[in-house]
Amino acid sequence: MPSFAPRIRVEVYVPIRYEPAYHDTLSWLIREFTELRGGCTVIENTGGYYLSQANEIIDDRVSVVYCDFPMSWNKQAERNEVLQYCAGLQTFLLENLWEEAILIVAYPVSHQHQ
Repeated sequence: MPSFAPRIRVEVYVPIRYEPAYHDTLSWLIREFTELRGGCTVIENTGGYYLSQANEIIDDRVSVVYCDFPMSWNKQAERNEVLQYCAGLQTFLLENLWEEAILIVAYPVSHQHQ
């Protein structure tokens, strides 16, 4: 019977822009997740829409970078550690990119082991 290992998935939605800071930030994030957690997946040039602070619908293109942290959502200390990491990551991204907001998502997933 297969078993499942708990993980916490972190997804970061990085807007696609022509300024070098965006390309550099995406490259840094890929290295960060790969070196820190062993790998990541990137879904490039994905369509997204959001409501701006001016109440306008914005059509945006993003790269979604996600990584499964070897931690359990059910363990409060591990969940808190990941959420604090996400908060710090969001602060860093907002300080280095010209965006109103940066979406970062964290949620529980399970990996099947045979």
